[in-house]
Amino acid sequence: MDFAPLRAAAEATLPADAWSFYQGTADGRFDAERDARAWDRWDLVPRVMTGLTAIDTTVELGGHRFASPIMLAASASQGGAHPDGELATAAAAGAAGMLMSYSNNATVDVERFGAAATSPWWAQIYLQHDRSATTDYVARCAAAGASALVLTVDVPGILADAAFRRVPLTGAVAVRGNVPLTGAGAGFAADTSITPDDLAELVASAGLPVWAKGVLTPDDALRALDAGAAGVIVSNHGRRQLAGVVPVAAVLREIVEAVDRRAPVIVDGGIRSGADVVRALALGAAAVGIGRPVLWALAAGGREALETMLATLAEETAVTIAGLGAASVADITPRMVRPAWGEDR
Repeated sequence: MDFAPLRAAAEATLPADAWSFYQGTADGRFDAERDARAWDRWDLVPRVMTGLTAIDTTVELGGHRFASPIMLAASASQGGAHPDGELATAAAAGAAGMLMSYSNNATVDVERFGAAATSPWWAQIYLQHDRSATTDYVARCAAAGASALVLTVDVPGILADAAFRRVPLTGAVAVRGNVPLTGAGAGFAADTSITPDDLAELVASAGLPVWAKGVLTPDDALRALDAGAAGVIVSNHGRRQLAGVVPVAAVLREIVEAVDRRAPVIVDGGIRSGADVVRALALGAAAVGIGRPVLWALAAGGREALETMLATLAEETAVTIAGLGAASVADITPRMVRPAWGEDR
């Protein structure tokens, strides 16, 4: 999968403010691809003479089986990339048999999204200062068909999502609770003082499994699980929250080892090839999320371009799994990956 033409087409199609919003990072350099380069620092180590006759790429997450370990991570304001926005993404995810996470900052309300979704989906959430807005949003997501919640926990104090507030995305509507907000960042009301107690309260009240997203250390992963999280998502929020933040490829293995099979671990950030997907699986991820490439495909050609991108990436993942000598995702082991020769992690 060559993402360069897709990215170039998206940049050429989108207004400058939209492109800046989607690509923005905390340091303002728009270098969101450092995470992609970090995956290249892990080499794949294949097995041979394994008698392969077929490849099974399916995975089970949250009681549902999906055709691929690739999931579509929550991405805000998809309507700024294409008029069909999240509805096109839901259709593409359904066609690919992949899990999708609906964003708390979507451009269609959750009822309309849920009615359009054809495969299981999760709902990403920011806790609001007004907890009644959170309660309302959670109830609406559950009624619309969400099978889990994804609580974003990496909103550190007043610095939360600096790029989100710095670059307005005209024409987008962010949905928080029942209140549509015009313009990215308008009326931003997320609670940035989250503690494990807040996560535990959401777990107790939500009526749905809750995943903690934005974890980058083993200690935080364990704190999330102790608070009742169904799993953790290793993510640096697309490098939007902290300049110089560690690439997810550098910390995934140690988090998986600390979790020690208590719960699944998902990772997102910089996945740009089937080899990257398989690297993440070998490091212990149960699935991998993709974010910005979804927006590039939407901008470049809507649902059709997105379906083509997902199918190509899924096929490349299957070919890579076969090249490793594995018959299924479950057959991928930590021995199939190692730091690149002559390099440290």
